[in-house]
Amino acid sequence: MSGADAVRAGMAPAAQARNFFAEIMEWNVIATVREGPGHERALLRGLRRFGEFHPTEFKYVCTGRVDAPNFLETVRQALAADEEWTRYLARLIPVERTFHFDAQGFVERLKQAVAPFAERMGAGCFYVRIERRGMLGQVHSQEAEREVADYLVGLLQSRDQQLRTDFHDPDWIVACETLGAEAGVALLDRETRRRYDFVQAR
Repeated sequence: MSGADAVRAGMAPAAQARNFFAEIMEWNVIATVREGPGHERALLRGLRRFGEFHPTEFKYVCTGRVDAPNFLETVRQALAADEEWTRYLARLIPVERTFHFDAQGFVERLKQAVAPFAERMGAGCFYVRIERRGMLGQVHSQEAEREVADYLVGLLQSRDQQLRTDFHDPDWIVACETLGAEAGVALLDRETRRRYDFVQAR
């Protein structure tokens, strides 16, 4: 199979996913709060300087829409300066696309959402991490993680590229954060995770 044939055969789902998830996202950041009374309110006050942030139905979890290109760097500088609101930030994930799902179709929707990530990862090591909120007993995170990881490995094998799982020091983390029947996905590279230590998958 030629390189062009491999791209057409193995990476076609990525092109399909781009069209499938072309709608405007309502949120592109998910933030978790350090537990404690008043902490969520204090964190939201700080984050709202950068965009539109709201609490969710899940305790200590907020979502936001931020368009500032240097948002992560601004948060890093605020942490270094020990601005009060940053004391309540546990984790922050910049989300690249969101989608709705039902329990039966979750894995397939997730595969479609992350297919474009394969092109960016190429060879190297990675793992998939799903932080499920809601749908207890309906969405099984570990099974879905394995199935999606196998799917991404297969996509890249069709291009003669070897992608392997590594849970200790991966080049990439494919992160999925669910909120009931809605999910957001992100591809977190090692450099981003090291520079912005608040950007972490669970």
